Amino acid sequence: MNQTVITIRQHLTKVVEQQQTLLAAFSAALLAGDLAEQGRVEPQLRKLSAEMQRLNEDLRYALADATMTPARPRPRASGKTMREQVLDIADEIGVPLAPSTVSEFSQATTGIEIPASRFASLRRDEERAARRDPSSRPAWVAPALSTARLTPIPRLLTSTAWDLERRVVGARSLRVIHLYTTLAFVDRLERLQAGGAPQASAIESLVVRYARGVPGAVASGQPLDGQKVRTVVQAELGAIEADDLQERQDAAARLRKYPEQQRLWGLPAVIEGGSQGGRVGG
Repeated sequence: MNQTVITIRQHLTKVVEQQQTLLAAFSAALLAGDLAEQGRVEPQLRKLSAEMQRLNEDLRYALADATMTPARPRPRASGKTMREQVLDIADEIGVPLAPSTVSEFSQATTGIEIPASRFASLRRDEERAARRDPSSRPAWVAPALSTARLTPIPRLLTSTAWDLERRVVGARSLRVIHLYTTLAFVDRLERLQAGGAPQASAIESLVVRYARGVPGAVASGQPLDGQKVRTVVQAELGAIEADDLQERQDAAARLRKYPEQQRLWGLPAVIEGGSQGGRVGG
């Protein structure tokens, strides 16, 4: 058995163990009626579920490659629709994302290009379908929402399966998004390097580019140090994340007063001299 298969299976085992621990915590919170603990654990379970799905897919490819004579690298089709690929990437990174970030990450990790020009039509198609039957799918690709006016921010994509506070963007959120995206890239890089995957070099380039936006994370002319990047990024998050989270939680509380369609897609934009559309649900 080759080393890549062994490494992926080890990661899968750890993910399953983490899921079991969190499921036990969720069950205990459910019995105790601890809504705060349920709210803390549920997003972690969703993220682990998405990670398990990705690792299972990587394992299938690794097992298939292990039975074949090595040839030149070739692109592979994922068998997933564009919306499924976008939702997978959003769940892995865990924060609102620009279409360009989704495209770069997809190209680096799978070799599959998701043209940024297609995101506007995807978002419109998702909204039309969701308005017809919002329960027909477990998640939709939807825009982030502004904390100030609860209006959509089309240049940032989210999943409607996320808690509301994860889908709103405030004054500090763009910086927090950059920092969490950098951490997610480091996580993926470490997994790829552990398995000797050829995509590691492409992800490393993304890590370096994003880490350069964090003072002290990388040094010019020095090899990338993933642990140093992680430490510096987490230190900056520690300084700004609490205020950002409070702003987003306040906005989410306001948003919960509106009907489901407004919670999913935001309020209409304010027109100068006019008023916001949509009524607060009673």
